[in-house]
Amino acid sequence: MPFDIIPSKATDKIRILGGDMFSVHNDISDCGVYTNYASFEPVPIEAVVTGDDGVTHQEYTRFKTLQNTATKRVVDITPFDPQSYNLEPHDSLMQKQADILADSGLRDYLGNVEVCDRVYEDGMRVHRTIYFHDLVDRSQTRSGQQDDTRCRLDIFNSVDKTWTLQVFSGAYRDLCRNSLVFGGEKAYHQRAKHTKNMNAAAMITKGALGLEMWNEQSQTMQMYRDTGMTEKQFNDVLIDSGLIDKGGKVAENNEELSVNQTKLGTLLDLYGKETRELGETMWAAFNALTHWSTHLPDARKGGRAEKKRLDKSLAVRNLVRSEAWLNHGKVAV
Repeated sequence: MPFDIIPSKATDKIRILGGDMFSVHNDISDCGVYTNYASFEPVPIEAVVTGDDGVTHQEYTRFKTLQNTATKRVVDITPFDPQSYNLEPHDSLMQKQADILADSGLRDYLGNVEVCDRVYEDGMRVHRTIYFHDLVDRSQTRSGQQDDTRCRLDIFNSVDKTWTLQVFSGAYRDLCRNSLVFGGEKAYHQRAKHTKNMNAAAMITKGALGLEMWNEQSQTMQMYRDTGMTEKQFNDVLIDSGLIDKGGKVAENNEELSVNQTKLGTLLDLYGKETRELGETMWAAFNALTHWSTHLPDARKGGRAEKKRLDKSLAVRNLVRSEAWLNHGKVAV
């Protein structure tokens, strides 16, 4: 089938094997493989209805399917309801990752990376790996020889409900979608179904942050990963640190009203979601705080997104420097 190809270094280096495609290049902002070969748009499903008068007509349903934007072919997938299914297009997902990385603490390492783009089943499923050549985990084998492993970020995504969205980061040689890694360790991993509550940007940000801490604060990150923290303990730290205090005279005069219960509930809910992959640890609590400070919807209300995100980031910084947080780490160790 003919394609109107948008040239890019990624598309120049494509290798095709059956319905799968592979490309290796060096530019995280080059999403040409996904734009040209794995781009889909939702189209309505029509029902053919015969009325009592015997006249046949078409009616649109609320369900949709997908059409390949290059071939214009409607693909064979289970119809979905846009009100409950969160379609995350491959090309915009990878561009979102590129933008987040360019604004992260990893931006100085993006000039020396290797990007592996993989497209499966005619674009239904994709997998991107970014290898950071200047971020290397150095360890020793049992025989005493140096063993270097490149740090990497991995994203899996599908548009046909067959794969959850998954984000990995760490230093490892290989991985599989059931969350196992081989020849190294994960810094971060999270999976999410394509529901309305899925937040791809938050997952990508936490994956990048995990790699930043791996590189710059590996001992702190390891302590967070090794130190247990139950929901009750996280609850107590949130209260003792003052992160969820309410202001005003009413709060000052009534201790029971001094805690922002909505904020507390939100953070505990995020913590619970993180523990599914990270366990009941300080690392799960830290990632819940990171999610809350950068990507919850209320950070965009009132047209003051940047100020609210900054205020939340400062609040999280103060919490991890608080006696409540630091003392928990010391006592647990």
